[in-house]
Amino acid sequence: MTNDISRLIKDAWNKGDPTGWFEQVYARAESGEGVIPWAYMQPNPHLVEWLERKHLLVRHKQALVIGCGLGDDAEALAKLGFGVTAFDIAETAIRRCKERFPDSMVEYRVANLLAPPDAWGKKFDFVLECRTIQSLPYTLFEQATGAIAGFVAAEGSLLVMCAGREPDQERRGIPWPLSRVELDVMKTHGLTEKHFEEFIERGARQFRVEYQRTA
Repeated sequence: MTNDISRLIKDAWNKGDPTGWFEQVYARAESGEGVIPWAYMQPNPHLVEWLERKHLLVRHKQALVIGCGLGDDAEALAKLGFGVTAFDIAETAIRRCKERFPDSMVEYRVANLLAPPDAWGKKFDFVLECRTIQSLPYTLFEQATGAIAGFVAAEGSLLVMCAGREPDQERRGIPWPLSRVELDVMKTHGLTEKHFEEFIERGARQFRVEYQRTA
């Protein structure tokens, strides 16, 4: 991340508003004063590869994209045939999604992971989480992971894609890397780990983990 974004994060956290910096990043980028370093304007290739390998049965299935950004991952899921809901806390991000994909079937929503709609509880057959947890203070880890797991329907799946680290390594930076020990918290929220992968991207460890809620 740039020093400019790091400063926005620090200021927001110091003000007790740990999610306030997201809107600032999108608004500054729209005005030409900054960039969105995580916006590649195409679906995440690690999501695409996983979807191609899984051959999911998606008819009549509902998917949720957490922290959807500019919408590329949500559109990839919709193209497969999921009914997709995608949300972000940044109003500018959601407006940009609707502008980029004016004919989209995705339901784009402004929403807060830390205070999600009650109607989303155990509603979704597939939930995608990519680095949102890691962009929040560690003090919110339990709340964030509990909310994410809570979206997963009976027999539904959660895919977590994140930067990874060893349990004894320090949590540093944004997004701060997760350890397998921390990821095990999903099991306390009623999910079972179905598959774990580790790979290297640009010299850094990455995890891709699939969970499922039993019926």
